[in-house]
Amino acid sequence: MFFGDKELIFDKPLIMGIINLTPDSFSDGGKFLKKNSDRDIDKNKVQKELEVLENNGASFIDIGAESTRPGHKTISIQQEIDRLMPVLELISKSNCVISIDTRKPEVMKEALKYPVGLINDVSALESLEAKEIIRDANIPVCVMHNRRVKSISIEADIKKFFKDKIQELTSFGISNENIILDPGFGYDKSLEDNKKLLFEIDYSEFKNNVLIGLSRKGFLKKILKNTSYEDLDEKSSIASIIASERGADILRIHNVAKLFSRLKELKKC
Repeated sequence: MFFGDKELIFDKPLIMGIINLTPDSFSDGGKFLKKNSDRDIDKNKVQKELEVLENNGASFIDIGAESTRPGHKTISIQQEIDRLMPVLELISKSNCVISIDTRKPEVMKEALKYPVGLINDVSALESLEAKEIIRDANIPVCVMHNRRVKSISIEADIKKFFKDKIQELTSFGISNENIILDPGFGYDKSLEDNKKLLFEIDYSEFKNNVLIGLSRKGFLKKILKNTSYEDLDEKSSIASIIASERGADILRIHNVAKLFSRLKELKKC
């Protein structure tokens, strides 16, 4: 599958590292800010992290400038662009596919002036303008299930959402080959929903590639509480591997080195 000028082969699970440029993300907010600042990005810190993620086994690096955690503070278009711009100037040196995590069409448009290979939209291209940008740029996009239909099972809900979303986007002119699906762990899901998403759904039945975001999700402490795995990064790695065994193709995670090491032990990378 092509992501801009880079081609990735999905013959094994691929890892997506994470760079959050936000001051309020749930696990790593403020990590890349300059000392004593709540808004200025430290480009040196970001450059080092880009290198660390790539060297530790990431195929993708997902960069976000607005938190999407529950209860997050919405920021303006200009604030999001201002956070991203210094970092986008660094990405041309990376061998990884650079993904931009945004819901705003205006931010997508600015980001695509740089060598970005994927747009990761938790709102699933709700706006007409966002769909137009993705179609015209002919770039891969990841769309996430984010609203639970409580009247049906989680399995039926996910399958219906994926089917309907693919139909909606392809009818609009977006290539099916460019659509990546995300079941949205933790987004409007109960603990039981998340359990079923992890242990019961067969992601290999979907023809499109599937991205899984389980990193540092609080519900993992409950789902994997009766295991020997102590810290949340370890639980995140184990849960990601479980999802990969059920057919997930892209594993989005903060601690890339730990997941890569686990996959290597299992001879899956």
